[in-house]
Amino acid sequence: MTVAAAAPFREILPRNMLPLGFGSGALLSKRRTRREALKLLEAAMDCGVTYFDTARMYGAGRAESILGELAARKRERLVLASKAGIVPQSHALHVRAMGRSIRLLHNVAPSSKNYLPVPSNYLPRFGAFGLVEFRKSVETSLKELRTDYLDILLLHECSAADVEETDLIRLLDDLKREGKVRAIGIATGIEETVSILQRHAALFDVVQIPNAIWNMNVRKVPATNYLVITHSSLTSRFKILLDRLLSDERMAAEWRSLTQVDPRDSTELAHLLLAHALNANPNGIVIFFSSNPSNVVANVRSVSSRAIDEKRIAGLNALLARKHVAEFLDASFRDLSF
Repeated sequence: MTVAAAAPFREILPRNMLPLGFGSGALLSKRRTRREALKLLEAAMDCGVTYFDTARMYGAGRAESILGELAARKRERLVLASKAGIVPQSHALHVRAMGRSIRLLHNVAPSSKNYLPVPSNYLPRFGAFGLVEFRKSVETSLKELRTDYLDILLLHECSAADVEETDLIRLLDDLKREGKVRAIGIATGIEETVSILQRHAALFDVVQIPNAIWNMNVRKVPATNYLVITHSSLTSRFKILLDRLLSDERMAAEWRSLTQVDPRDSTELAHLLLAHALNANPNGIVIFFSSNPSNVVANVRSVSSRAIDEKRIAGLNALLARKHVAEFLDASFRDLSF
């Protein structure tokens, strides 16, 4: 059983499209208003970003609607990718009840705050691949994004077992035939990705995986004819690396010597890692996010101008091959999922 053939990617992705995508997983926060989130999206689009990545669960189900404000005005300029398979559930009754109980305990015993935090009211539910629920998720995404179709629909955190469900595959096929989805893919961890592709590579047009200098997952993806999208080259883990370079003179000197980039300058270091991610995935797309519009623009300009050349990227690869650097990265990130 196969999904209907996808349109050639050059019909989905504009010619000479910037290989950067803007992610919306962290678009909303307690410190960022809806208007400020929209300004981030607008900054990315205005400086040349075409590809925007979102999901039904992001922002407790609200991120898509913000991107939808942009799509309503500029749909023809955007490539929209969303995901289904994780359902945003907010204000669950049992979680609210637990939260009230824990707050009461905090009032009676303030020291309990140190080891018993108040749970979030937002609890996403994974594995939502039932046919009715999955189609409803896609239809909701279309409504929130104010569009008639998704350029790319990804199965969010799917497992190999999920892909074995032929009814789900038929549904994906139906969505493509109905014109509601142009391309189908998976967005999950690297182990599941490899397992799925070993058996079902022909079913999918797109593969999205986490990839960073400390795991280089992109090298583990079996080669075949699909679009590879990577994310997480710049995450909260970036600060761990920056802190080490700020405190370790020897390592900082090595980074500076081999890459000709000041590793203690967070902006320059971010540009180096972003360029490295693009170099590692030359025919795909790399998703990034920044909470500051000026940093969004700076990241895009760095890529567009090729400010980090291949010599500097080669220097970083040589550095990563050194034993003590590899040991630091392994010790710092081995237990992280990406």
